[in-house]
Amino acid sequence: MSPSLYQGRCGWIWVAAALCVCSSMGAAEEPGETGEATRKDSVGEAGKGFQSTLKKGSKTLIEEGQKTLAKATGGATEQTVEAVRWIAKRKQFTLAGIPYGFTGLPIFYYSPNTGWNYGARLQLADYRRLPYRYKLTFHTLDSTQGRSDTYFRFKVPHISDTGFGLVMLLSDKRDIRARYYGRGNDSRYEKEFTDPQSPRFRDENYYYYILREPRFIFSLLRHLWGPFNASIVLGLESTDISPRGETSHYLYEGTPDGVKDGVTGFVGATLSWDSRDDEAIPRRGILHEWSYETSRNSVIGLFFEEIDFRRYTFTDARYWPLNERLNLAHRMVFEVLSGSVPLYAYGEIGGQKRIKGLGGGDSLRGYDTQRFTDNVRFFTNTELRYHFRSMRFYRQYLELHGVLFVDTGRVWSGMDALTLNDFRFTAGTGLRIYWNADFVIRLGIGFSPEQTYTPIKYRNLF
Repeated sequence: MSPSLYQGRCGWIWVAAALCVCSSMGAAEEPGETGEATRKDSVGEAGKGFQSTLKKGSKTLIEEGQKTLAKATGGATEQTVEAVRWIAKRKQFTLAGIPYGFTGLPIFYYSPNTGWNYGARLQLADYRRLPYRYKLTFHTLDSTQGRSDTYFRFKVPHISDTGFGLVMLLSDKRDIRARYYGRGNDSRYEKEFTDPQSPRFRDENYYYYILREPRFIFSLLRHLWGPFNASIVLGLESTDISPRGETSHYLYEGTPDGVKDGVTGFVGATLSWDSRDDEAIPRRGILHEWSYETSRNSVIGLFFEEIDFRRYTFTDARYWPLNERLNLAHRMVFEVLSGSVPLYAYGEIGGQKRIKGLGGGDSLRGYDTQRFTDNVRFFTNTELRYHFRSMRFYRQYLELHGVLFVDTGRVWSGMDALTLNDFRFTAGTGLRIYWNADFVIRLGIGFSPEQTYTPIKYRNLF
């Protein structure tokens, strides 16, 4: 059993606290009243009149909207009522006539692998325009053993009357537990290599390495028509890799393509079809995403190991409401890497939202993060989601969802090696807390033949 078994154990304190809150606070609200996710097309149709009212005074809008919901009169259109429901879940205060939503939590826990961890995650959104005019996200996390993860994200989904939007991300991360178990679907975790009592002992942190990765990403978004969107991504990142202990698996085995780290620029393009009814809590719709990215260090390759690789990623996510509270969601991701791929790139899955994989809390739950890696990777997530209840707690809107899940996945050395056997399977359960239909606390436990994994995340899975 790897050290990651202990990761997130404190998450169950959150689970217990959430269950206590939900069992003792306020009456549950029916999904049809305030718990039901609002369709994008309804919000969009209501948006014109809704936004003109915002210009006259957002406070009046919210107050009148809540009165409309309470009286349930037929005077307002269904679209307007749903738009008011949508904004009422998110808006928290008004400043100079502008409705804002602000959510945030301190982060504090202990892990045997990283020591005491402390930080915070904050989000601020301006709701003068639907879905929002802009959103700021700030996240910072440090640990007593040298881990650090800080990023700032700024998103404007629609710049007024232009059809364009933008996303900027500035991050600086020092991961002291980046993993490499070797390439291939049959890569092995040899516990004896990390056991000081074993004659085969190499180092307690043998499968870990330290990854320092400052990064800047700029994305230009473009709405084409209907649910069809496109984006162009420009980025710059610097990566530095070193063993965490006296030695590491990548030093014994060598890096996959002889490339370890360096400074790279990358360019990407994405096409997506997004008919989901809500980005944070989708209940119906489809998301198709086709992503291409090319990274290289060109002239600066004179001073660093040559990096020149491409990433092709396809994502398909679908959502089916089975009744007012029960929802079925399914995602599959297929990715191909080609070229001189550096070690760190094997530990990431691309697309508009990069995640670690294959394995860990964002892909193959139940296995350690980055457990399986190779040039071609595929995984699926299937979830049965149940909306337990909605509530108002000190003027905050909370939703509690329970989840049962099954994940599958595997990797291949190349397209010519594709087979449909030897897939890895995991299963588990989890809890989702949605705060003001925007801020997500995701807890879970996944089981695999190799270990039990208990992640805590502050973002939705898909």
